[in-house]
Amino acid sequence: MAHNVSQDEELLGILRDVATHRFHQGRQINPGSMLYQTAELATTSGYLENAVLDANYSNRLASLDLTQAKLTDLGEAKLRELAGGPSTETSGGNHGY
Repeated sequence: MAHNVSQDEELLGILRDVATHRFHQGRQINPGSMLYQTAELATTSGYLENAVLDANYSNRLASLDLTQAKLTDLGEAKLRELAGGPSTETSGGNHGY
């Protein structure tokens, strides 16, 4: 049975998996999927570097490759926040841009 997760839960999973180098190959996925949308959010929010996302891979598929992705300092802070640990993230600021 499928289990629907919140975007925060999906983001926590992605950040944990990137931190522990669990992505060993790229994949083609639905660009409307929670995984793709959350990986895109993580990238545009500055939580990941070296992530490769391509929504124009084909008519119905996007390409997602997190094999070389790494957490930024902001990503590490977000991971701590989502995991329930102390966060050094502050509101405002330049967010690593």
